[in-house]
Amino acid sequence: MRITNGMMASQVVFNMQRSLRRFTDMQTNMSSGRRINKPSDDPLGTLRDLGYRTELAKIAQYSKNVTQGLTWMTTYDSVLADVKDIVSSAKEVAIAMANGNYDAAAREASAQEIRSMIEQLVQLANTELEGRRVFSGFRTKVTPFEVSGNGVLYRGDRGEIQFDVESSSLMTINLDGASAFLERLCILGEDADLQVGVTGQTLLADLHNGNGIDQGSFTITDRNLDFLPVATVDISGATTVDDVLTLINAELTASGITNLVARLGDEGNNITLEATENGLISNSTLLSDLNEGKGIDLEPGTIQLTDSGGIGVQVNLSGAETIGDVITQFNAQLAAAGVANVTMAVNAANTGLVITDTNGVPLGLTITDVDVDNHTASGLGIVGAVDPTLDGDDLNPVTRFEVAENGGTTAGDLCVLGEFPGTRVGEDLDPGLQVTDLLTSLNNRLGAGLGSFTVYQGGSTHTVDVTDPALVTVQDLLDELNNSGLDITASINASGRGIQVVNNDTTRSFSIEEDGDGRTAKTLQLFGSSDLLGSMLTLRNALEKDDQEGTGMLLQNLDDGLLQLLKQRATIGARTIRLEATDRRLLDLNLNFTDLLSKTEDADISKLVTDLTTYENNYRAALISAGKIVQPSLLDFLS
Repeated sequence: MRITNGMMASQVVFNMQRSLRRFTDMQTNMSSGRRINKPSDDPLGTLRDLGYRTELAKIAQYSKNVTQGLTWMTTYDSVLADVKDIVSSAKEVAIAMANGNYDAAAREASAQEIRSMIEQLVQLANTELEGRRVFSGFRTKVTPFEVSGNGVLYRGDRGEIQFDVESSSLMTINLDGASAFLERLCILGEDADLQVGVTGQTLLADLHNGNGIDQGSFTITDRNLDFLPVATVDISGATTVDDVLTLINAELTASGITNLVARLGDEGNNITLEATENGLISNSTLLSDLNEGKGIDLEPGTIQLTDSGGIGVQVNLSGAETIGDVITQFNAQLAAAGVANVTMAVNAANTGLVITDTNGVPLGLTITDVDVDNHTASGLGIVGAVDPTLDGDDLNPVTRFEVAENGGTTAGDLCVLGEFPGTRVGEDLDPGLQVTDLLTSLNNRLGAGLGSFTVYQGGSTHTVDVTDPALVTVQDLLDELNNSGLDITASINASGRGIQVVNNDTTRSFSIEEDGDGRTAKTLQLFGSSDLLGSMLTLRNALEKDDQEGTGMLLQNLDDGLLQLLKQRATIGARTIRLEATDRRLLDLNLNFTDLLSKTEDADISKLVTDLTTYENNYRAALISAGKIVQPSLLDFLS
């Protein structure tokens, strides 16, 4: 094939243009510092480049969210720390004012101090950051808290503002005001024990907080009089406490025990077995019960018997415990000493001892104490001459009875089990609170008070007057509270011993306070508040009324409020730690993706400078070669 000058020229021009294009691309890479300046430079690298840039954009947004979240966390921690300081100061004031060491002026000054603290709390609760109320939930343009009368209203919501802080990871960065300041600290009356009194109509099934009793039988024994039969009381057919009392008294009478009566205890919550002293003794009477419970001196416990004929006998009674022991030892020791036909016994009236000399010619015995320090004979009332009898003095024992089980736990369940001198005051039968119980039966039949109290829920109130004739039973009081128009629920508490009132609206402070100087709410164990802001308002009112008792009762609420604030700060702290860890992780990711992006699209400057020099030299050489190979022709000049 023939190669013409035109073909040579075209080939040279083509090669030079390609070399120039390479040289120009390298100059572009050099000036931009990038290896990829358009998709065609490296299609696969371009795809990776776009992916890296997308990730870096996301990381930048995540970092911005984290920074904003940390700003919110710092704000919350600062506010909660200030609130904690205020509540701690309020507690110190309450501790100081919960006693009578301060005058009215000091208490008014303290009340004013609490008022100022409440204003500070509300200001803190309405904190604004970058034009947004941080405690309002989603409603960040709404002022969250408003003081209304004796209550506080929350105008925000419980919305959780969440930020994307990592891929597929949302984090709540706000704290709603209701959780921070109106969270329930307690339920008013939750631990109340209204000490329901025992009446004749109290059902046995209601005793021991509704667990009832063993309705079997038990025995009652007169420990002083062994000649009386044992009284066995069977209460299997009883329904009420009155039924039990009737059965006990009927069986006591039938058994001849006339000086013991069962009745309701004066304490208002028990059964009392009331004894009457009758002065009677028997062989089983304890020496320690004689002489109205003073007992007998048995140290050394000897008595002296003498006569004009030289008889002198000492009887040692130191080991005796009962009247029967005294009689046995006296008679045995006289017989052993050769003193015949002189015996001791309980007198016919069963009030003391009698010593009888049945000899044809009485021995003319005289009984005395051994010496002035020994009072055994005088204590037994037998000092004197046996001529032929010695009727001792009345020994006046205290009564002694024993209540014992008859195979079950009935006496124990009635709280009268055991042996006792005198009157037996039973323990608390602890009946559970029933809606049918009379208000007058509360507090061991002392009643629910003679005044009124007011329920405050935000800006709404309701006053309950327990002296209202319509309020007779526990159910009446529950209905009065539940129908008050407030969003509350009144019921018998979980322990079954008291009344509790639950605030169902957590956007409103809640408290129950006395009207005037009464203490009805305290008697019902409902006084106080179930949240932090309500507790502060109640404390202010208690100080204004000089209510020292109420001030002291609020200390636990303030402690609980401080604990709640610590928990909230702990939550904020945990979120802060997570955000800081995320921020560090995002920084690492940003560096990693930036490095990958650089490796993908950035040029190798060192290599590029070397290549550019090489290509420049090649281009210059090509120009020189082309000039020699392609000589100009006549046509070039003619054109």
